[in-house]
Amino acid sequence: MKICMYQMSVSMDNQQNIAKLKNIPDCDILVLCEMWNCPYHNDALKSAYLRHDESLMALKKLAKSHRIWIVAGSICADKYNRCYILNSDGDIVCSYDKTHLFEFHNKQDYCENEAFVPGNHLQCFDTPWGKCGILLCYDIRFPEVSRVLSQNGAQILFCPAAFNEQATKKHWKLFTQTRALENEVFLCGVAPAKYTYKNYTSGGHSILVDGFGNIVVELGEEEAYKVVDIDLNDIEKVRKRMPYWKVRRNDLYELKEIKNEDNSNQ
Repeated sequence: MKICMYQMSVSMDNQQNIAKLKNIPDCDILVLCEMWNCPYHNDALKSAYLRHDESLMALKKLAKSHRIWIVAGSICADKYNRCYILNSDGDIVCSYDKTHLFEFHNKQDYCENEAFVPGNHLQCFDTPWGKCGILLCYDIRFPEVSRVLSQNGAQILFCPAAFNEQATKKHWKLFTQTRALENEVFLCGVAPAKYTYKNYTSGGHSILVDGFGNIVVELGEEEAYKVVDIDLNDIEKVRKRMPYWKVRRNDLYELKEIKNEDNSNQ
């Protein structure tokens, strides 16, 4: 599986954002950052719903013309922070609405629920290379999400994100390595390149971690593509060497996904 991690610099000019997608290198799956088509700031997000159709159409054309799958970061859709998964025919395989909305209180408070409502389902999807799971940014702070996706068969978790500069320095690498290690999966986290919009500055440092928690690739702050070739069969080797899943005490504890009937994406 050749993954292209695109750490792009995001602007308020959506035509400029879309234009940046046209010259991607050869790959099987392109992974974009959270909110690749507008700055991650509530003022920008509240108006970004108008960009939905234009952005989604561009992604469909890109997938079909390049014959690639796309983990399409996220865009504003029906009051959700939504990630679309597209196959190489440009068809939507599934979508995922961010289930945990960012909230932070300090000198400056921030509540993502001022722009979005949370989704109500978790999402795995099948590809020609293996089974994958999707989470968005703040979801990575909740270990239940990654665990359920891994229990459901995901061998790699994709995490489009937009951690700010300070959270990137303090927590980003720690969370990505921990979630990969504790679930014995690959984890691919793609963030925007460093940019500033009002009081938000992104942190960059897109990262890919293997099932032992080792960093395979870590980018810096600048805008960049990085193509990484991984083999999802390696996950079985990891789990044979360190059989966490075999040793788990399911007689003492369990974690299960609750299926919601009111999910608008299904």
